[in-house]
Amino acid sequence: MKVDRLYRRAFLPLALGAMLVVSSGASAQPQTQPTQPTTLRPPSSSDTAKPPKFRMYFTVLVIGLLMLGANGIPTKRGHQD
Repeated sequence: MKVDRLYRRAFLPLALGAMLVVSSGASAQPQTQPTQPTTLRPPSSSDTAKPPKFRMYFTVLVIGLLMLGANGIPTKRGHQD
């Protein structure tokens, strides 16, 4: 019974240690150096689609009308005037 408990307690650290040993060999490999330096360039797009102007103008119009409508709501001030 005691051996079984000892085995269960030691299994997780031993398994993690084995994984660390196996993975450390892969990370310690030297990286290959490129023969020529490469310059990074942004990707070129062949199609520059214009945003739909109707939808933009409609959205601005709706937001503007909502702002004017909210401004036009009368305030209830009561007897404190």
